[in-house]
Amino acid sequence: MASTVSFTGDAPTVVPGETMTCAVSIANTGDLVDRFTFTVVGETAAWTSVEPESVNLMPGTSAVVTVTFEPPRSPEAMAGEHHFGLRSESREDPESSIVEEAVLTVEPFTEIVTELIPAKRQARRKAKYRLAIDNLGNTTTVVEILPEDPDGDLLLHADPALVRTEPGTATFVTIKAAPRKRFLRGQTRILPFQVIATPVEEDPHTEDAVLQQEQLIPKWLLPALLALVALVGAAIAFWFAVLKPAVVSVATEQAQKQVERAESAASRADDSAKAAGAAASTAQAVSGGTSAGQSGAKPPTSPPQPSGEARPGTAESGKNPVSFRVQTDAAPVTDGSFKEFTYRVPDGKTLDIGDLVLQNPRGDTGILRIALGADVVLETGLANFRDLDYHYLDPLHAVPGTSVIVSVNCATPGPGAARCTPSVSFSGKLS
Repeated sequence: MASTVSFTGDAPTVVPGETMTCAVSIANTGDLVDRFTFTVVGETAAWTSVEPESVNLMPGTSAVVTVTFEPPRSPEAMAGEHHFGLRSESREDPESSIVEEAVLTVEPFTEIVTELIPAKRQARRKAKYRLAIDNLGNTTTVVEILPEDPDGDLLLHADPALVRTEPGTATFVTIKAAPRKRFLRGQTRILPFQVIATPVEEDPHTEDAVLQQEQLIPKWLLPALLALVALVGAAIAFWFAVLKPAVVSVATEQAQKQVERAESAASRADDSAKAAGAAASTAQAVSGGTSAGQSGAKPPTSPPQPSGEARPGTAESGKNPVSFRVQTDAAPVTDGSFKEFTYRVPDGKTLDIGDLVLQNPRGDTGILRIALGADVVLETGLANFRDLDYHYLDPLHAVPGTSVIVSVNCATPGPGAARCTPSVSFSGKLS
């Protein structure tokens, strides 16, 4: 070995946003004059430097280099222990390069930023707001949400009232506000309230909000009703003034024509009856009597109508709706491993998945992965959702015997839970 490297002093500890240095001793244990070049490797390499970057040493001599740590005050520098190493590379004997390992402790810090979206709403009965909580710190922080109404005019509710935020993530909380009293008509009422977000062991953050309560009857409704009444009145007046006399006149003319036609037909029938009576008298005088003949006629019968039997149409459906739910139950892990839960497509059946519903009611953190056999179709962080759904225009296609696999990497269970229990509901069709 051409050199030895050793850290001096205690294990380094640094506060994000500040600078910390430690000394490293390098000794030339070879028989030749050599040049040694230093490089930082590991988790801290992005914000760690070495000065000088290289030294020339005579055989049996040593030098001290300074390693400087400058972690940013952001989620990139996570709180806790970070393993790193200092590589010493020999110019004369590159094969004898060595890496001296050490551990750097990054102190935790909390930085929570909140924003209410929107800060003002108009409503007659109730309104919803969204409180965005950004965790800009480097450690997991629990935040309590408390809506307050100083005047007592509103019913307020936060869902959820307690959230666990991970570094570098945004968490959304629904704030519901409803007036205690409503009114049919009147001026708009301005009802202010506050939403207080309090991180554990930190000062609270207060967001001001306003609910503009409107009257229950829309302002446009009464003018529209008055306009409708006026329109109906005008239509009635137009009917009695113009349309009804014209209708009566036309009806009278048609009735008169019908009466005249009936009188004419009656006159012609009377004349025919008189002529028939005269002819009968003449015939009796000639023959000395009358004879009456009877004849009968059978009304024609219509041929029987053909009849047909209607058969109901049949339709074959090649696809049957199907839905199933895969429930997971995984213990926390630190090695990045996944626990799998499987649903197998029945033999001889093809599965088309059109909808996915992901649920994480406890607020677990980690990673959720969905795969069809060896193909991963979805991967998402548990901290990014409580309820999440996907709808596919082109369904996910699984051939017979394919395994639908839901894998969970459980980082941290939700508050009060010992295991991660997210679930995925599938719906589609089997054919």
